[in-house]
Parts: sequence; C-alpha cells; structure tokens
Amino acid sequence: MLVSVRGLSQGVTNLKLKTDRLQHAKELEQEAIKKRDSTQLAEAWYLYGKIYAFAGDYKSSQSYFLKSLQLLEPKGDSFEVSRLYVRLSENEVKQGHLDKALHDAKRSLSISEHIRSDPALMRSYGALGQVYEAIWHKEPRGRPAYYSAIILYYRQIEYLGYKSNDTIAVAEALARYGNFLAKNDDKRSVSYLQKALSFFTRKGKDIGRLNVMIHLSSAYSTFGQFKLAGSVLRKAEALYDEKKLNEYDLRVLLDRQFVRYFEATDQWEAAFERLNKLNALEKAQLLSDYDGTVTRLNIEYETRKKESILKAQKKVINLNAENLHTQQILTAVIGILFLIATVLSIVFFRLYRKNQRISLRNVQLVKEQNHRVKNNLQVVSSLLSLQSKRLTDEVAKKAIEESRLRVQSMAIIHQRLYDGDRLAEVNLEDFIRELVWGVLRSYGYSSVETEFTIENTSLPADKAVPLGLILNELTTNACKYAFPYRANPELKISCHRQSNRLKIMVADNGPGMDGLTWADTLMDEAVESATAVKKSSFGMQLIQAQTEQLYGTCRFEGDNTGVLFTLEFNV
Repeated sequence: MLVSVRGLSQGVTNLKLKTDRLQHAKELEQEAIKKRDSTQLAEAWYLYGKIYAFAGDYKSSQSYFLKSLQLLEPKGDSFEVSRLYVRLSENEVKQGHLDKALHDAKRSLSISEHIRSDPALMRSYGALGQVYEAIWHKEPRGRPAYYSAIILYYRQIEYLGYKSNDTIAVAEALARYGNFLAKNDDKRSVSYLQKALSFFTRKGKDIGRLNVMIHLSSAYSTFGQFKLAGSVLRKAEALYDEKKLNEYDLRVLLDRQFVRYFEATDQWEAAFERLNKLNALEKAQLLSDYDGTVTRLNIEYETRKKESILKAQKKVINLNAENLHTQQILTAVIGILFLIATVLSIVFFRLYRKNQRISLRNVQLVKEQNHRVKNNLQVVSSLLSLQSKRLTDEVAKKAIEESRLRVQSMAIIHQRLYDGDRLAEVNLEDFIRELVWGVLRSYGYSSVETEFTIENTSLPADKAVPLGLILNELTTNACKYAFPYRANPELKISCHRQSNRLKIMVADNGPGMDGLTWADTLMDEAVESATAVKKSSFGMQLIQAQTEQLYGTCRFEGDNTGVLFTLEFNV
C-alpha cells in the first residue's frame, strides 16, 4: 500500500508498508488470539498502528491504536496506555487536528505523572512539544507564550534524560530543541544540534545521527555557512551509503536538502540533477506495490512458503530419528569423557567463584560505606533545615542554609559514588549539573539560563569534595549577589582538561566586583552593597582552603558585566 507522509519539515514523500514488520505483527496477533491473551493482542494492534502511521495512513493507524487502547485502558494507568495517547496525539498533529492532539498529549502526561515513570514522562513532554510547535506555526500572535512552553518541554526531556543517564533521550531532546531554535533563526541551534550529533555518534545510533546531520546542514545554510552545510551534507550521504541504511524517508530527506543547498549556492545544474534523481525515486516508489496488493500477496506467499519448509523439515526429522539409535552408543562414550571434564571444570569454577565473591563483597562494602556516609550527610542537612525554620534572625537563617548546601554538596558526591560504576570516582558533568541545579532550586532560580560546557571526564573523590564546596559557594553567591540585579540572569560553567591539568571557569552576568583583584573575592554578609567584598569572609576562606587542598590556583575577574572565577589544579 502506497501512501503519502510528511518527512520532518521537508515536504511530501511516498512510503510503503514494511512487509517484515507486517508479518511480525500478524504472527503476534494470531498467537495472541490463540492464547486469548488480551495484553499481547493489544501489543499486536499497537504494532499495526505504528506501521500504518509510518506509511502515512493515519486513519488506519488511529483505528488500531484505539482498538489497543480499548483493551488496555480498563486495566488502569500504565506506560503502555500513556504511550498510546502519545501516538494518537502525533497522528492528530499530522492530520491538523490540533485540539484533539493537545487533549491526547495532556492525557498522556497525566498518566505518566500518575505512574511516576521517567521514560513515559519524556514521551509525553515530546508529544506536548510537538503539538505546541504545530500551534506555534499556525498562530503567530501567540508565539511568545507557545515558544516558552515548547522550550520548557524540550528542556524537561533533557533534564530527565540526564537524570536517568539515558544518553539517547538527551540527544533526542537536544535535536528537537536545536531544530526548533533553527526555525526561529536562533544561531544557538547549531551548538545544540552538534551536541546531539556527538551523543548519537558516541552511541552508534546511525539513524539519529543521519537525521541530525541533515538538519545541521539546513541550519548552516540558514545562517549563510554554506561551506559547512555542504561538508556536513556530503558526510551524511557517505554515512548513508557506508551503513547501507536503505531507508526511503531518509534518502528523500537527504536529496531534498541537497536540492536546497545547491539552489542556495547557485549550483543550478547540480540542483536540477539531484531533483531529477529525487523525482525518479518518488515515481518508482509510487508505482511499486500500489494499494498494498503486492504487499498482501507477498505476505501470503511467504506464509505458504514457510508452511512448505516446515513440512519438509518434519520429514527430515523423521529420517534423523532412525539414525538416532546408532548414535546413542557413541554419545555414551563421549558422555563419560565429558563427565570427567565437567568434574575438573567444577573444581576450577568453584575456586573462581570464591575469588569472585570476595571481590564482590569488597565492592559492596565500599558502596555501603558511601551509601551510609550519604545518608548521614542528608540527616545533617535535614537537621540544619529544621533548625533554620525555627530561627527568626535572617542572618542566622542564611548562615544555616549556606551550611546545609555545603553539606548537601558532599552528599551528592557520595550519592554519585554509590550509584556510579566506579567506586572512587564521580562523573564530573553529572555531578556539577546536579550540584548547581540543587543550589539554584534552593534559592528559587531554577529558571536561570544555565550553560554547561563540560568535558566527559571523571574525578577522584578526594578532588571532588573540595571542588563541590567551591562550586556550591560560587553558585550561592551568584544567587545572592548577581541574579537579583539582572532581569535575565545567566550562569556559565565550563570545564576543560589538558593532559593532567583541569581548568574550571564559572561566570555570571551580575553587577561585577568593581575591578577588584582575585584576592578580594566573595561577598561579605555584613556589607549591603552587591559589589563590596572582603577577603576575610567565611566564603573566601573556604574557597582558599579548598583550593590549597587541591594544590591548585584560583583567581577572580570582575567588571560591571559580571564576575569570572577560574580554578586550575592537577588531576
């Protein structure tokens, strides 16, 4: 069956139903009917819905999704029910029924929140972002409000992806975010698409990688960087050919972007040649397997061929049974030899398992130690929080809260040590993000524009603790003395490693430090001015002490555009 679908803002293409996927769904459906398993039958209908949606037959797709929903929804909220509402919403968007799409997306989000499933939440946020993007295109007057909603949902997906260590979810969120920024002529889109490409490449996801490369080329063209656009596009085509992807929609998407690129760079002959190739591809697709007749005949043919093969195999089995008796004697002899080998293997295996249990026990003891330290630190943090609520003096309350955040930063380190794969190291990027976001939430600045540029590296625990205290102190002071003086507060944190030297930079866009040197660093509680500092303050003493513990160097630079802190130490 040939139908038309819209491919990622690139126009209309023609796709056919996937024969192998149809066969798999049909076999699953028949098995479910035979077993009278309603859950399995719902899954088969869900697969049918996906197949028809991919081919662009949204009415047939909706029919199967609704049939699946009728079986699953009476059993209560679940990941599968939330997933169905996401699919229904996506189909409604493609048919232009935005009110229905928004209703289904919100229903999916409600179920995801009820079952407290991060994977379900990421799907729901993606569906809502897609709906609001469609509304954003349709209603220009309401664009500012929709823009904020779209950004919120895509950033939520990114946050949950980092939280659950789901790199693919993070990459998809960055790709969505980058594509949307490109539609708004926002040059930041390039950096987000580049980061998404890096994640897809690292995980070996060729389809996602190719999609991002095509959209990255489009973004480069939008901003007049045609040399980069052409380079990325040629690499994308090389990847497609190298991996032998044979994906019709990706092929069409790639050729359409080539046409746009050649037109933008006045390469009219190349554009015409590529356009002819694209038209021939679409024409061949349109003429093949018209109305699903060939597809259905192929399925029936393959089914009958499999039945014939099964009958032939049964005859072979009967013939083999006649030879089985002869082979039994030889099998007995081999069995005795095998028994001797097995006894020896068991002896060596038990020795190996004993050593393995000792090693595993040691690992568990270290993890348990980190877990208990983390719990104790959290108890201290809770006690400080309770004590703060009982105080009436604001200065004392602030001091208690700052102490609580310092304890919390150490608790985060031990949490990472307990949850991580390495016993004595923490992932620097995850640790910094969690610590900074925790401080921002505590001070009510969770919406602050935060930019992280952190290399993927690990840090030993004895280095992570002083670094965590320093970052906690810097973020706290930014919340207290920088953000209140800016309508659009920003915080930027970068981390780069050169050989065995680690360089960390923290910058805000506050009112600055009036040109004070690195020695005059942190804000003192007793001074009312947002730019006055004293090197005798506790925060400054703490940073100096932790820097010395790292055997590193630090400096502050400040003017009326903000403060920049730089820390360097060996790892």
